[in-house]
Amino acid sequence: MKRNNPKILKRVGHGSRKAKRVGNFIFQIIIAMKNQLFIFCLLVSLTIQAQNRVNTEGASSLAKATEFSIPTAPAFDLLGVNPSQVTKPSTIRDFKVDWSFKSWSMKPNIALEAQPIWELFYNKADLRRYQRASKLMQRLSTLDISAGTVIDDNGARRASMAAKLNLYKEKDPLSDAKLFECIDTSYRRQQLERMELINEAAFMYRRSKNDSLRCHFQSQKDSLEAEYDNDRVATEQKAHVQEISQKYMKDNWNSAHVDIAYGKVMTYDNPSWDSLRMQGFANAVWLNGSIGISNNVLITGMVRYTMQNKKDTVAGGDVSISKLTSSNVLTAGINMRYGSPKFNFFTEFIYSKGNTSAAITDAKVNLNQLGFYSISYGGDWRINRNIMLSFGVRTDYSEGFRFKNIIPVASIACMMR
Repeated sequence: MKRNNPKILKRVGHGSRKAKRVGNFIFQIIIAMKNQLFIFCLLVSLTIQAQNRVNTEGASSLAKATEFSIPTAPAFDLLGVNPSQVTKPSTIRDFKVDWSFKSWSMKPNIALEAQPIWELFYNKADLRRYQRASKLMQRLSTLDISAGTVIDDNGARRASMAAKLNLYKEKDPLSDAKLFECIDTSYRRQQLERMELINEAAFMYRRSKNDSLRCHFQSQKDSLEAEYDNDRVATEQKAHVQEISQKYMKDNWNSAHVDIAYGKVMTYDNPSWDSLRMQGFANAVWLNGSIGISNNVLITGMVRYTMQNKKDTVAGGDVSISKLTSSNVLTAGINMRYGSPKFNFFTEFIYSKGNTSAAITDAKVNLNQLGFYSISYGGDWRINRNIMLSFGVRTDYSEGFRFKNIIPVASIACMMR
């Protein structure tokens, strides 16, 4: 039997041990690369998460702090229960409810208002979707739907629905990249610095093999995370957002706006608890525009065309016949405000011209409660970010400009947030 050569066996054994050492070295490199890759991916994901959290918090606060004013509901414009009949154009981004108190009674008249396109597509914490949208979609996002109902001094019940769309805004804070950057830069930098320290502590924790050092880095990481999520930091950011947005509103509250609206108003009665009978209706389209002068004056104009229909029941033997009496009214007015977004005072003049005298003198036809001439005085007081108190005194005059009536009006607009 042939014996194995000891030198060959020695070389083979030496080669196998060398190959084993090379294999172990490659395996260690792979393990090290795997750990480094895992840590790198972890750091990248945490950094991206931090950026998203910062952008989300800042944008969410900004989106709720940028309306220049809280306007009355367009549905109330048709019902004639606003302190000012020449409504100041403005855009809001939240649900709203209005209460109006007209004349000497305390009957509360209520209107609800919402922005469906904004709520469905753009009411997100991150404003980038809105900022990247086309000009057409940004305009459509201002679509405002409102509905209201009132009971006047004669007991007549009226209800209205209206849709309003902004055509032009000189200043749009939600798409103002400089304002957004100004508000978020400081907070984002602080939070990113904190996140970098958290990532560094997590990295050192994984690298350390000493239990005392691992405990130290874990404690440091927990402390930094608690500081990152601290409500005090978010409160400071919210206060910073409100401070800058209030300054922005003060500087631009009287910027130019143009709104167009369409609405329908109906009058009805309830002969019994389970029935409703329509007595008349009217359709209207109107245009509101405003322009500022210096920092304290806002001039607003309004033109409205109303098509009115009164429903009469005429007895014809054994059968009652419904008859519609149609008329139309053209209304124009101008309003001047002086003040600030916090409080301002106004005076306005309104003129209405009907194709017939009854279009204005007949209360059952004149569903907008217009006079031939109206002069109003009043003001707005923004109590806080969510509540606006408006008040005014309206004086109506006949066709010959003779004094006819004086009506006190007050309303409260409340943002539902």
